[in-house]
Amino acid sequence: MDQATLQIVRAVEAGATTMKGIVDATGLSRLKVERALNALEKQKLLIRDGQGFRVAGRQAPPPPSRQCGSCNACCDILEVAAVDKPVNQLCRHWQTGTGCTIYDRRPQMCRSFVCAWLQGHLDDDWFPEKAGLIVHFSQDAVNVTVDDHCPDRWREEPYFSKLSEWSLNGIKRIGNRGYATLVVSGPDKFLLLGRTIVPDPTLFGTAFLPLTSDTFRFWKAKSPEHLQRLHARVAEIERIRQEFGSCAIPENEDDDPQPPYRPALLRLSNHASA
Repeated sequence: MDQATLQIVRAVEAGATTMKGIVDATGLSRLKVERALNALEKQKLLIRDGQGFRVAGRQAPPPPSRQCGSCNACCDILEVAAVDKPVNQLCRHWQTGTGCTIYDRRPQMCRSFVCAWLQGHLDDDWFPEKAGLIVHFSQDAVNVTVDDHCPDRWREEPYFSKLSEWSLNGIKRIGNRGYATLVVSGPDKFLLLGRTIVPDPTLFGTAFLPLTSDTFRFWKAKSPEHLQRLHARVAEIERIRQEFGSCAIPENEDDDPQPPYRPALLRLSNHASA
């Protein structure tokens, strides 16, 4: 067993049960972790179940001490394609007084899904039935789905401040350890950059530049190449800031910057191009 694989086994033994948890614990790339996990599964040294990864021969961790109780928000708010259940529509297999009528043969998504409140990560203000919000953590994102009866609840307190905090933590992490904070409210999708809200983020990504400790200027990319150009210009803005103390930021959100960036940025900032 090589050193990287041994690191992964030790991380799982220490309690890292998700891909993101293992990546965070080991510092290895996601690709290297995925390859090692697949090899360990084939050798039956690790087991993947509804609770995540665990070392073979060890019992699965006990279920969360919290219970869903009267809450059926995940059966109402989330989309479950396996049973043709759209978002924000109560599952046809849910029956008042009985609960899930196909519990023993429910889809894998339903079997493995555990919201962040049930896991104990959030206080009772976030109880989904009360909050109208379902939070769950994936490998590279904090995902927030909003009940259509209160579509702007996520903008209210105490929720928005906590979402902003998560977003800043995700931005500050380096490389593949970073994560996004995403909100889905009905047909609308949002990416949070601290207290800055990016509506309808594109699949190609968003380049951003800090304005204050928790607000950002952003540009939505139209293609992978556009994103690269945006990142290159942001890097040049940062270099000019360090050199001259300030740099003007282009105002047009829809522009498509082309190199060279420095001369145009210096002119815009009224700096001598020495």
